[in-house]
Amino acid sequence: MRKVTAIVLSVIMAFSLSACSSAEKETTSGGSTETTGAQAKETTRAAGTETSAKPIKIGVSAPDLTNVFFIQIKDAMQAALTGPDDELIIQDAGGDQNKQMNDVADMINQGVDVICISAINSEGVRATLEACKEAGIPVIAFNTAVKNPELVQCTVVSDNKEAGKLCATALAEALGGKGKVVEITYSITEVCYDRQIGFEEELKNYPDIEIIQTRDVEKPKSDYSQPIMVDFINANPVIDGVFTINDPTARGAIAALKEAGRLEHTKVVSIDGSDEGKGFIRSGEMVASAAQDPAGIGTTCIETAYRLLSGKTVEEKVVVPMSIITKENVDQ
Repeated sequence: MRKVTAIVLSVIMAFSLSACSSAEKETTSGGSTETTGAQAKETTRAAGTETSAKPIKIGVSAPDLTNVFFIQIKDAMQAALTGPDDELIIQDAGGDQNKQMNDVADMINQGVDVICISAINSEGVRATLEACKEAGIPVIAFNTAVKNPELVQCTVVSDNKEAGKLCATALAEALGGKGKVVEITYSITEVCYDRQIGFEEELKNYPDIEIIQTRDVEKPKSDYSQPIMVDFINANPVIDGVFTINDPTARGAIAALKEAGRLEHTKVVSIDGSDEGKGFIRSGEMVASAAQDPAGIGTTCIETAYRLLSGKTVEEKVVVPMSIITKENVDQ
């Protein structure tokens, strides 16, 4: 165990200086996977149906377990475990990249067989992924892709560009095809950057809609998005629409618009499709939320983990479909 700890610490130190350097773009290469030490463990489990001789530990690093979306993923992962003694080792990074790195090192020391990680920083997570590789532990990236896909065995994500496009279409319809729009983004993670790109690409089809301001939040939470929205309101006498990268961020934007007495004349769209987002739609505070499938993401991660540990080939990337929730279908 001391040897594993030494390996983890040395790899993390070696790569900490380069974690934010430019990384290779994500590529796909035929779906083959590399056998690791963890995959070579003796097991008779077949994709989550049989019981192995030894209970399986799956480490999960979530970026924010105050977000109901990640709570739903965690619950689905727990429900997908098949062995009576199999367990999840769950860590909440709380939006802190350094804590996420330390959490993963701790899970390696606990002897997990697979690690599922939703990276806070798609590029800065490289040193952590290198540590997992050095320790012989396969990694499944979920919710957001990483800049070094060769360091993970599988990536399970929503179609986030499509989510952004769905939001743009819903907002354009609500605005009648014209207006001034602001964006609250979080571009350091690939998942949120893809949402932003999809939104902006689709809005090009509406030349009378102008994006007048865009700003990243420090963390994708309401406490961080609300002051940004206040700044937008103070700087712009007219804001017709707001795009936010998730429902917690929308919460902060809505609160600021309410306080300024401008919510009635401003259309808000978001991504998650959470129960909170649905509540905003029902109350008329939000136009639409592109819905992810957290249960599908969580279940797919665990099924993939079992396949890896049974020595089976897994897909390099699994894309979970998305849909748009509006007042017309919010109760369906």
